[in-house]
Amino acid sequence: MRILKYLLLVSFGIPVLFFAAEIVYLEFGKKSGKELILPIQGYDPRDLLSGHYLRYSISYQTEILCSDSNRETIRRKTKTEESHCVCYSHSGKILEGEGFFVENCDPDTLKSRDLCRVYLRGSCNSGRFKIGNERYYVNEQKAGEYEARLRKEKGVHIRLKVDTEGRAITDALIWEDGSSL
Repeated sequence: MRILKYLLLVSFGIPVLFFAAEIVYLEFGKKSGKELILPIQGYDPRDLLSGHYLRYSISYQTEILCSDSNRETIRRKTKTEESHCVCYSHSGKILEGEGFFVENCDPDTLKSRDLCRVYLRGSCNSGRFKIGNERYYVNEQKAGEYEARLRKEKGVHIRLKVDTEGRAITDALIWEDGSSL
């Protein structure tokens, strides 16, 4: 009977520790990451069972994404096979044309501080660059209000916190008037 108590304690303790560690990791990433502010477009709100996800496309502010001399090769690659990067010369708000695509995340290019102070790591899926942060969770009670506002406003941005490996965590959705969620 005593072993059963310890087994129950361990079986409940492991998931709690896992989620606590995940929360600490994400919060640390948000506090220590470099900030990138990019425009978003193409809102596709989807109502799920609990809550509301707003889906969008991130404008990476570069002209060439997921294209090279052998475009079919990049299209066929899956997320686990190969990653690509978009580099920026500075953090903060990124303007049109300030980013550039780096195929295969070339280490020499990523080390160049003039060209690449901060970068996003992602993959090319069907000719589109994706980093995995293409949705934002909104409280179900305010979802209708936010959805209506998203449809009206055009200058909405996303604030990302990027770690040293190029992985991004969504920090906030920034409205046209400067307020954020």
